[in-house]
Amino acid sequence: MDEIDRKIARKVAKVLKKFPYKIEFEVKDRIVFLKGKVETYEDRLEIGFAIGKIKGVDGVVNDIEWKGMDKEKIGKEWERRRKIFEEMKEKIIGEYDVVIIGAGVIGAMIARELSRYELKIALIEKNYDASLGASKANNGMIHPGVAPESGTLKAKLNPKGNAMYDKIIKELNVRFKRVGSLWVITPKTLAKYKKYLLIFYPLVTYYILPWLIVRRAKKRGIPAKIIRGKKIFELEPNLRKDAKVAVYIPTTGILDPYELTYALVENAVQNGVELHLKTEAVGFIKEGNKIIGVVTNKGVFKTKFVINAAGVYADEVAEMAGAREYTIHPRKGAIIIFDKTLKDYVRHCVAHLVFPRPKRTKGGGVNPTVHGNIMWGPTAVEVPDKEDISVDPEDIEEMIKRYGDIFPDMPRKIIRYFAGVRAATFTEDFIIRPAKWVKGFIHVAGIQSPGLASAPAITEMVIEILRKEGLKLEEKEDFNPYRQPIKTLDEMSLEEIDELIKKDPRWGRVVCTCEGVTEAQVVEAIRRGARSIDAIKRWTRAGMGTCQGQKCILKIAEILARELGIPLEEVTKEGPGSELFAGKVKEISP
Repeated sequence: MDEIDRKIARKVAKVLKKFPYKIEFEVKDRIVFLKGKVETYEDRLEIGFAIGKIKGVDGVVNDIEWKGMDKEKIGKEWERRRKIFEEMKEKIIGEYDVVIIGAGVIGAMIARELSRYELKIALIEKNYDASLGASKANNGMIHPGVAPESGTLKAKLNPKGNAMYDKIIKELNVRFKRVGSLWVITPKTLAKYKKYLLIFYPLVTYYILPWLIVRRAKKRGIPAKIIRGKKIFELEPNLRKDAKVAVYIPTTGILDPYELTYALVENAVQNGVELHLKTEAVGFIKEGNKIIGVVTNKGVFKTKFVINAAGVYADEVAEMAGAREYTIHPRKGAIIIFDKTLKDYVRHCVAHLVFPRPKRTKGGGVNPTVHGNIMWGPTAVEVPDKEDISVDPEDIEEMIKRYGDIFPDMPRKIIRYFAGVRAATFTEDFIIRPAKWVKGFIHVAGIQSPGLASAPAITEMVIEILRKEGLKLEEKEDFNPYRQPIKTLDEMSLEEIDELIKKDPRWGRVVCTCEGVTEAQVVEAIRRGARSIDAIKRWTRAGMGTCQGQKCILKIAEILARELGIPLEEVTKEGPGSELFAGKVKEISP
């Protein structure tokens, strides 16, 4: 143990004395390993957060057990992986320069950027489709970069990534708008501190606070300005009436996160990347301390480098490689979506600043979408289950209370709610670096908000790490950065639509009336890889309108069955196990 580790160890010991538990720990190369037993999951979290805040700590591996922890389930999962590993460790799929684990927006963007070079790349994803983790379950906001804590990777990469989006969006033809954001200050903003501020309350709330926000923004190269009075309501007429001051940040953007992910994957494949869906990493083959192969349920991908972009499972993937340097604690965020009839009710990404902020979150807000809906959220709830995407009544109540406070008169035309799980670590920052004890293994972990906004800069950082680690990067002469999206009716003139229908009558057969999706678009989505009802929804928006698929689901299922050449009862909502139909009535009736 070197002097830095000894210093960290002394601080860890001091912190642990504050908790009524016997917790064992070890410090190795700035990574803190924790073991012990506590009463509740929340206790485990609080200890992890306390250690993660210690200056100099690069990661917290939290193996503390809590009452109610399902150790049997965890053990069975590791045994399942071990068995698959033994079955597949001799079956070679091929040899690659880079294998990327995880086809969310981060893995997809890294794959697309690496496809610029003369490399053989595999992008593997354990799900049956790309973008099925956090990438499909966020509000699509491209944060400007003001909120992240100074000195973090988030603060460094968020503004940079935001600025890189204009070029990427133009190349990939993905919907994107810089709507700007408003951080609204009202009498409620510092109300809990009023008794301490006394006569200085108005000065601190309405002058010093917005000035501090603008100063932080400008230090990071982010344009921002203070607006007051009527000018606030010129930007947002329906905002709560006691808004006194707001900070306007014009670089905030919005996009469709799964449209972006699909576009990145398509363009990466177009440029030579191999996409392997339903391909789960279950272990690694090493020579000494160097990774030479990824073992999956399909076989072995021999490789020089592994990029671990596995989201909430990044810690488990790292552990399989002998490179665990952090623990992911799942953080669930719920979101409400409103009907398009409210399209013009909210024009910017709006947040009501109320301090103290909710624990371990920026607080969420009210955002428009590129498709004309309005979103409220997300919330932030710590959950022990990485697959918990449920939305409880309490989540809905919290969102209505918190975000309804921003637009109190907004009609409650809710059409859907959903939740996603973010991959948070106990240091609450991105972890992007080569593994400390394993060669050829690159961590891209802890990518929670503002991960989407930071994605281009994260990718740039990963490419530079690979270069420094010895990967030869020779640019292709025939790299094509452009990708054509599926055409939509709302982007065409009547003359263009008429011409398309003459060439292909399916353009005249509307499948989803709420979103104006035609049979031709559904067929094109299937041609590009959609294999389920929900995949069609993500590719085309069929089923995302007011009726939420009640009128179009059967039509889409029939098209899927026809185009895929499968029986209707094999059509699924979201992959195997979610079949929509039990079978033909004559066959299943008694």
